[in-house]
Amino acid sequence: MKIINLPNFISLLRILVAPIFYVFFLSNNNDLVRIGCLIFILASITDIIDGWAARRFGIVTRYGEFLDPLADKILTLLALISFVKIGIIPAWMVIIIFCRDVFSTSLRVFAIVRGTSIITSRSAKVKTTVEMGFISIILMMIYLKLTYETVYQNYFDRIIYSPISYILALIITLMALYSLVEYAYKYRNLLKMFKKNEKIEKKL
Repeated sequence: MKIINLPNFISLLRILVAPIFYVFFLSNNNDLVRIGCLIFILASITDIIDGWAARRFGIVTRYGEFLDPLADKILTLLALISFVKIGIIPAWMVIIIFCRDVFSTSLRVFAIVRGTSIITSRSAKVKTTVEMGFISIILMMIYLKLTYETVYQNYFDRIIYSPISYILALIITLMALYSLVEYAYKYRNLLKMFKKNEKIEKKL
């Protein structure tokens, strides 16, 4: 089984550009910030492309099932952290989303070690879609604000830093919590095995 195929390559590319987006977006250089906004938006589009390519060409693999959501998590978490740094959303929301993502990724790694896999739930897919949509809209408004800052800066700022952004981020946070509980319940037997392994390792 090939680890690197087209969908997996696209996922790896998404992981690689995530820190570039983060550095550019927080650079305080308007040109770099705009480039960072475009990097995220284009990277989020590749999430649709690699999923389509995997299904279209029948190359869905266990590695791909791990890499694709991992790439999404890294990209969106860095974006949300950057939003915290510039005051768009509160840190506690990102902490909850981060904990949920660490839990689901750890569960996937353990499942792979056990020779099985974790199927991404519908709620997790919806959460990722809403999350990427929310981030992309905010970044697009920031891009437009920097492009037409002398005319529409205040208008865009009122939207970006409005209660609407807070409410949407809160909805995403609640969706993350729901997804965490769903995974914990659905794969409770796998979690029991994980706990048993931890006890054995401590004894050793």
